[in-house]
Amino acid sequence: MFKRLRRSLLKKFYGENPFLSNVLRKNFSKSPLKYTALSLYLLPVRKMLRLNEYSKSRTFIVSKDYLEQFHSLLHIGKAEGFNLIRIGDYCGYIMLDDFHAGGVAYSFGLGEDVSWDRDMASRGYDVFMYDHTIDGLPEKNPRFHYFREGIGDGSGENEKLKTLEEYITRNGHEGQRDMILKMDVEGAEWGFLESVKPETLAQFRQITFELHGMLNGKFPFEQVLELLKKLNKTHQLIHLHPCNWGLSYFSWGNKNWFNTMEASYIRRDSYTISDDYAENLPLSIDRPDAYEWPDIGLGRWNDSIEYGDMITSTVAIL
Repeated sequence: MFKRLRRSLLKKFYGENPFLSNVLRKNFSKSPLKYTALSLYLLPVRKMLRLNEYSKSRTFIVSKDYLEQFHSLLHIGKAEGFNLIRIGDYCGYIMLDDFHAGGVAYSFGLGEDVSWDRDMASRGYDVFMYDHTIDGLPEKNPRFHYFREGIGDGSGENEKLKTLEEYITRNGHEGQRDMILKMDVEGAEWGFLESVKPETLAQFRQITFELHGMLNGKFPFEQVLELLKKLNKTHQLIHLHPCNWGLSYFSWGNKNWFNTMEASYIRRDSYTISDDYAENLPLSIDRPDAYEWPDIGLGRWNDSIEYGDMITSTVAIL
């Protein structure tokens, strides 16, 4: 019975990767209860140990030219006279500490965490919240306005997905100029950026994204670059933070390159922006998305790329 239990645990927890299971079997083959307890204790690391199951599917083919343009379009600036602050808990974002009571915030992609929305509400913002994948909010707040809908690209293929312009019109916010936008929609941000009007983007003083699929080819590289250029016309990047949950990244030259990153922007015409940004990332106020794993550094991201002969490492975390 215990042998069957061990085999079942190995398959469930560690896939077909034999490394840890062999170590555990050697040390605890005569103590099945201890073996079982330790396997359960090590359950959180199982995803990192199942390398053989996804190493081929996570291979990247990225050109040097793309990485150069990608790096230049994600150049971090600094708003003179303002500090950065964290809004939200582990699913929060780093933003400029420039908020005004009575404002309006739009939040797309909620899941079970509304800590960003709660923090914005505590600063006097009415938060218009959209997520068509959940049945309701995990908590109530008089400043929360929830809709079981999502962001779309205007194609009309899904009646629950509408454009930002449609929501702004419905909510009577056409005249608002200093709104806040947060978007974590698992890749739908690229369709949004492709369809949104520049004048609509300009209505938002600050924008925070979780940008997905920037290196794995899920979205055409040319599309990613063009949409980053579009965003840069009205807004300036002020912070980057790599996502350590469900991501892939690789190291090349003096940089770590990430498939998914949190990116915070401010509207260019509202601030005096300095190019003198030399912080080591992550900042002390950053938090790993998966709190059980350490953050992975970007270092001095703005520094020029020091070219290496080859990619030095590839890591995937499921």
